[in-house]
Amino acid sequence: MDENELRRRVQEARADLAELIPDAGERARVDSQLGQALNEPPGNAKSALMAALRSHEAIRRWVAADTDRIFSLAGDVTSPVGVLWVCPKKNYTVMRETPPEEPLVCPKDGSVLERYDR
Repeated sequence: MDENELRRRVQEARADLAELIPDAGERARVDSQLGQALNEPPGNAKSALMAALRSHEAIRRWVAADTDRIFSLAGDVTSPVGVLWVCPKKNYTVMRETPPEEPLVCPKDGSVLERYDR
């Protein structure tokens, strides 16, 4: 997923925060994190944007519920750009552009992540 797509996803998540996070204080904290990621300089923001999409359980659930998990290169709808990996306990997700050489591990509970194939 390219940086522009990540920016779009973070902006969408930010627009849905009132529905995703009922607590005003927590929502303000997450909004600030998302805003900081969006303020990163173009061309250097990819890791900050990805981290922002993983920054809160409600945002991770929102990403996981999205039906557009495989993003394609412009003009070629058969070339996946990234694969979503999920923790079996549903408490962590991560997107990888290239297949990992070793199994990915959940930093929260040590479970081996599973490739999400819907």
